[in-house]
Amino acid sequence: MDEPSVGAAAARRPAAGVSPKAVRAQLERILHSAAFVRSGRISRFLRFAVDQALDGRSDELKESLLGVEVFDREPSYDPRTDPIVRVEARRLRSKLTAYYEREGRHDDIVIEIQPGGYVPRFARRADSALDPDRSPPESPAGDVPRAIVVLPFTNLTPDQENEYFSDGLTEELIHRFTRIAGLRVVAWQSASQFKGKSYDLKQLGEQLKVDAAVGGSVRRSGDRLRVAAHLVSTSDGRYLWSEAWERKLQDVFAIQDEISRSIADTLRLKLVEQPASVSERRASADVAAYNLYLLGRFHWHKRTPDGLRQSIRLFEQAISADPALALGYAGLADAYSLLADYGLAQPSEIMKKARRAARRALAIDPTLAEAHTSLGFIRSLHDWRWDAAEKHYRKAIALNPGYATAHHWYAIDFLAMQARFEEARREMDIALRLDPLSLIINEGVGYLALLGRRYDEAIECYEKALELDRNFYKAYTAIGRALSLQGKYREAAEMFEKGRSLGGDVPSILAALGHNRSLAGDRAGAVALLEELRAMSGQRYAPTTCFALIHVGLGEKERALDWLELGCERRELPLANIGVHPIYDELRSAPRFQALLARIGLPKRVRGPQGTAL
Repeated sequence: MDEPSVGAAAARRPAAGVSPKAVRAQLERILHSAAFVRSGRISRFLRFAVDQALDGRSDELKESLLGVEVFDREPSYDPRTDPIVRVEARRLRSKLTAYYEREGRHDDIVIEIQPGGYVPRFARRADSALDPDRSPPESPAGDVPRAIVVLPFTNLTPDQENEYFSDGLTEELIHRFTRIAGLRVVAWQSASQFKGKSYDLKQLGEQLKVDAAVGGSVRRSGDRLRVAAHLVSTSDGRYLWSEAWERKLQDVFAIQDEISRSIADTLRLKLVEQPASVSERRASADVAAYNLYLLGRFHWHKRTPDGLRQSIRLFEQAISADPALALGYAGLADAYSLLADYGLAQPSEIMKKARRAARRALAIDPTLAEAHTSLGFIRSLHDWRWDAAEKHYRKAIALNPGYATAHHWYAIDFLAMQARFEEARREMDIALRLDPLSLIINEGVGYLALLGRRYDEAIECYEKALELDRNFYKAYTAIGRALSLQGKYREAAEMFEKGRSLGGDVPSILAALGHNRSLAGDRAGAVALLEELRAMSGQRYAPTTCFALIHVGLGEKERALDWLELGCERRELPLANIGVHPIYDELRSAPRFQALLARIGLPKRVRGPQGTAL
């Protein structure tokens, strides 16, 4: 017999102040969370129930309908003999509660399915049964960590080959741990910064906001390999678990797979009841090729012109050593894309290379989150196929929720460009939790604040990035932009010059300097930089946005629009932010500018910090 649909009439439409659009956005947020992303049947249940309620068909949400539509039972399905709907409904309620206790603890909109029925209730948090001040449950004495860092395994043998193995083992463990629901894992980029360094475990826990650290060592003796691993509480240094393996050294990657799977399965059992094996991958059959890939990513993360070009050489070497290394092709696509995005290479040719590399990566491994992220970037900033881009980003996050770059680029290079700022903020929060020591992610948090016209907040974020690395040139130029938008032209010029001294004559830095000089009343200085850019463009690529910005500062709006239209013809990547960046506010009312937004697929109206249309 069907359970009664308690409160069906009340739940046929969202509560006052909760729009259907907001409910659907909240639904997508929940379904892409760590708690739901790998629970296909439960997610299907929730989506169907919400859709029925929003369409005014709550009274149809009976066990018989759910059994057929959600759980693929025959039309003759009898809930009296098959309790699957009731069982899965209890699981769904439990998962929703867990979501709002952890990932969704700050979400304003709550979706609930109360006991006694299957009709969802939509409410503001203050109107929900959830306690708005409720925090996630504490781990009992630290025995069940919810956030961990995998520290680089120590190579106890003076052998470079062992170094490759220990780094690869660390990265493989991170990959496996990201598949454990309810567990946050610090990204390799942040974890690798502790390699070979001494550290205080408690301070490390506070800095990375983790409950525990996985660490270990690798020792090789003749044809024998010994690996020791342990899980340690960061709050008090207690060993929660430890184990050692000794194997004959024949296939190092088979050993790496076995050990990493064993450690991950052990931790998985301590956290949640999950199948022992999820989403296995083998990076490469060639140790040296994989090491070249890791080294390529190291240089790619620097985000400097030389670093990006060096990463391309390393990715190419990795692919040459192992043509089946999908990660190498994804890395190559990302390096090509950033050269175009930073205005360091002509997009018409290099983006073709980026697309070929990303597609090659997916042809080798269709489940590679890195490759879907690469294509998301290309489809948005270059192709302006925003719907296709979002599918790739969401696929990447579903495949690997722990891949920080997927959350970062989805936030900054898609959601923010579409003026979906609240969603972008949430994705950046996830990226920062996953990779708290990443320079570019800390800079991205500041960039999002700048787009929201919160300049002081942006500067604070950029300064945090500089605390991590005083030589990070992009943080200086970003501070310069925020100061210039505040009218602090002298201080801004100092920041631009500092960035220029570290990053070199990057066209975007010259443009920012020229724009700032023109606003400060130094017309001659601005024109001089405009001429310098023209001379540079005869030798190397300079984006049209660089020329446009200086003309904006000089008050020459039609000239600025000429350059932007040329950039649109060339499909230049920096053009994607014109819909939201405050530096273009003076052009927004121009019909030519509005036509550009339409061509690129950007929103024509952006709301300012006080809700005013820009």
